[in-house]
Amino acid sequence: MDVMTGNSEELLLSCVNLNFSHREKHILDNVSLEFRKGEFVALLGKNGAGKSTLLSCLLGILPSQFDHLELSGIVPTKSMRTEIARKVSFVPQEHDDMFPFAALDVVVMGRTAFLGAFGAPTAEDYQLARDVLEELYVSHLESRVYNTLSGGEKQLILLARALVQTRTMILLDEPTNHLDYKNRYHILAILKKQCIQYDSCVVACLHEPNHAALFADRVILLDEGRIVADGETAAVMTNERLSRLYGIAIGRNKQLVEPCFSQPSFAGKVLLLVGASGEGKTTTLQRIIENNREKRFSGLLCPGTWKNGRRYSSTARCIRTGKSALFAVRQNTNGNGPFIFSSEGQELAEKALAADKQHSSECIIVDEVGPLELRNAGYAPHLAPLLSLQKPLHIWAVRPDIVEHVCAKWMLVDPVIVPVTAADACSRIQRFLDSQAEVNNT
Repeated sequence: MDVMTGNSEELLLSCVNLNFSHREKHILDNVSLEFRKGEFVALLGKNGAGKSTLLSCLLGILPSQFDHLELSGIVPTKSMRTEIARKVSFVPQEHDDMFPFAALDVVVMGRTAFLGAFGAPTAEDYQLARDVLEELYVSHLESRVYNTLSGGEKQLILLARALVQTRTMILLDEPTNHLDYKNRYHILAILKKQCIQYDSCVVACLHEPNHAALFADRVILLDEGRIVADGETAAVMTNERLSRLYGIAIGRNKQLVEPCFSQPSFAGKVLLLVGASGEGKTTTLQRIIENNREKRFSGLLCPGTWKNGRRYSSTARCIRTGKSALFAVRQNTNGNGPFIFSSEGQELAEKALAADKQHSSECIIVDEVGPLELRNAGYAPHLAPLLSLQKPLHIWAVRPDIVEHVCAKWMLVDPVIVPVTAADACSRIQRFLDSQAEVNNT
């Protein structure tokens, strides 16, 4: 991914091909980013995506590997902590209990990097701290002992300490974590004000996509240590990208982001064709497609061959294009052993299930959703983005023993469940297609 470009004089922090591993596990993978004055940047990603680790690496707290890392003219991994602290402030997610200092004294600690080894805070430092407490509307906490404050109050005091330290660049790890409903927006509004009024650069790890949608100028999506999108907020925060990132179907209600399961139109959009291997799920799906040639189907069929009573191989067939390729075959020719997957078949399946190819589809078929998907492998990354599409219906082939798990994982609302062995299976699927089509046309 290209690093964002702009006026070099506004550049505060940059990295190129930054990597970090811990106990032989790769946490960050070739991350390249630039941060500039005046922008509010939101980092979004699931728990464990590497957001907190990225902030620590950018600050030189963790020893990363990189081709380039620079913070306002210095390399954080080779600089004194006081030198770094003069250029960027950091509000961590967890706040360790300190000695029983008054809140005002905790805020004044933000001036430590400017005082020298034996310096003491001046009257001006204390006045600056009081001014920031007033700005955050928490002056009433000035004389309170920090350890006795609530989690949210502590978070506001730590933000005050960061602003006293420097407003040039502020990094925050989950700044709204301990705050009540109102104060979440209060603290984000304060941070946005820093960008507008002081030309500050604010970089915040956020859990709630709506907070990013409301306040961020720019959004970075981080997934398993990789940057998957980086750019202007509205352009990055598409339903498909967010659904893939979080593994849950996400849609928009005007500006706000909502999970699809909470939207009335999502109920009954998915039909689960349930049957054990070899009971005819693929054959039934082929018959449905053949009987509805006027409908625009897309997705994937996986017809198979059998040996000694077990599935021996399967073929990936893109419904939209008709292209086919070997998908998987047993390791042993006698029909035993694990499946070996074909790269050609996997590539075809990826294209068949790509959400950006489905906008004109009336029904998306996935043959089948199985144990691999429950472990977030196989087709799993595609399913939430597909569900986030507003128009298409969905038919998934599913084994009987995992139906409840599939419904729970993808938060399906009132799915239509049809056993493939039922005598009227095809007519029930047909009613599903016809009734939902009537709903879509009204």
